[in-house]
Amino acid sequence: MILTRRAALGGVQLDEIHSGIIIRQTNSGASRQTTQYTSRMGDAGQRMTHQHWEDLEASVSFAIDVPKTNMAMRRQIFEQVMAWASRKGWLTYNWMPDRRLYVDQVVYPGAGDLWQWTDEFTIGFQSHNVPFWQTATPATATQTGTSGTVQITVGGNTESVLDAAFVNSSGAAINTFSISANGNQIALSGLGLANGATLRIHHGTDGLLRIVAGSTSVYDKYTGADDLYVNPGATTVTFSAGGAGTLTVQNYGRYVT
Repeated sequence: MILTRRAALGGVQLDEIHSGIIIRQTNSGASRQTTQYTSRMGDAGQRMTHQHWEDLEASVSFAIDVPKTNMAMRRQIFEQVMAWASRKGWLTYNWMPDRRLYVDQVVYPGAGDLWQWTDEFTIGFQSHNVPFWQTATPATATQTGTSGTVQITVGGNTESVLDAAFVNSSGAAINTFSISANGNQIALSGLGLANGATLRIHHGTDGLLRIVAGSTSVYDKYTGADDLYVNPGATTVTFSAGGAGTLTVQNYGRYVT
């Protein structure tokens, strides 16, 4: 039965597993931030020393619309839902179009007394590596040349990162490349990027920065900022390369709730 509230995990809709599943709630949660302070000299005030986004937990609550007299079927449906939750991956809600949350850990409910046919069960979906809802479709901008600027509109309501891909079309190997945005720069040297090959500065579902020339990691060849951090809104990206090519930059906006 297709419901008003819908939740999919890894592309599989929960309400399509069994007609007896009733989704009662889909909660998006909120990113949890910790902040540290130290007292200022004198008799009043504090100074913020550190902020860090820790995690986010969304949840789905469901009931089983099967008579309590059929305990075996109620148990079977409950176990099917737990198997659905164990697949992890991208979580989506139908009322949040073009947003998704990558689930790193699942908090399972106990079955309790399945004779209690009105009981509701809640599954927690935790994101630790990238503790934000993200846009499913990236903002994209492209520029061709040996250097230049490109404009991209960063989505979301909190800081995120840029991905970049530079395709070498110079006819020779390229050894240097740099890119900067929002005051953050990544510079690379000794690349040996072959003609026709692609330099990729990107992030996996774990949120970690990866830098690859063709199929070879060149992470050890970069200097500069920890990452290409950007804030929501219009952003100017500047690049320079040791030869001509086409740059494509992308951004998946991040939302704290």
